[in-house]
Amino acid sequence: MMGDVVVLDISAAEINEDGTDGDKIPFTEQKGFHLDTEESTHLVPGFLNAILGLERGQTRSFQLAFPDTWKQKELQGVLARFTVECKELFYRDLPVLDDTLADKLVNDCTSLSQVQESFLQEQKKIAEAKKKQLIQRALLQELSKVVEMDVPHSLLEEHGRQLYGAKLIQLQITMKLTEEQILTLSSPKAVNNYLLSQKETIKEMVKQTLAVEEIFKIENLQYSEEELEKEAEDTAAEFKSYNHEFDRDRIREQAQEFLKGEKVLQFLMQHADIKYMLNNS
Repeated sequence: MMGDVVVLDISAAEINEDGTDGDKIPFTEQKGFHLDTEESTHLVPGFLNAILGLERGQTRSFQLAFPDTWKQKELQGVLARFTVECKELFYRDLPVLDDTLADKLVNDCTSLSQVQESFLQEQKKIAEAKKKQLIQRALLQELSKVVEMDVPHSLLEEHGRQLYGAKLIQLQITMKLTEEQILTLSSPKAVNNYLLSQKETIKEMVKQTLAVEEIFKIENLQYSEEELEKEAEDTAAEFKSYNHEFDRDRIREQAQEFLKGEKVLQFLMQHADIKYMLNNS
């Protein structure tokens, strides 16, 4: 029934004009295919209705036609016989939706209305964070436009190598790269390919950095020693959590750069003329 999850073995063959089975259709051949009957938009139309009521261990054959809009052009309009065997069947036994579920959904909530309000507030926080991120990105893009200079090649290369190094460290942390993979990604060829392919992006980021430095100095913006220590310690803690080596002096430099950027963006968000446009797409 709708809402269940099934594990199926599926095969299909074209149907000849005389009604006999023709050639098998290779891409339909699947073993142990997990199907959530509530998420079935990728199926051939009629497939879901054809398997409803199928029990574990049962096999069913049925005819279906691939629609004229099917992604594989060679199958558009083709009549096929599907054979489906149900290997496993999982039923969803959902509890009654009442206030007794509140604390299980959100800690310390005693009613579903409180849960709803909690979810709403969480979504508002996410929306505000996304809005802030979009504004900051737009501000940085505008900053790069007001810096009229030819960025020296040496500065481009230095900044690009720093960016590539940071990306490599992040990859190593998240993907647990092997020593061979690290050596390959650290090779001069890999680094130079990155610098060449990302030249324009790096140039924009250098301009943004220069603009941030200038605004920070002109507007006499400041951050506290406590903010610097916290940012540096948070970064160090992240490295430690992945058992990754780090340079404390470099971390402190990066923390300073980050805080300068944050202070400048906060200043611009308070003083810039920001216009919001609706996206109708």
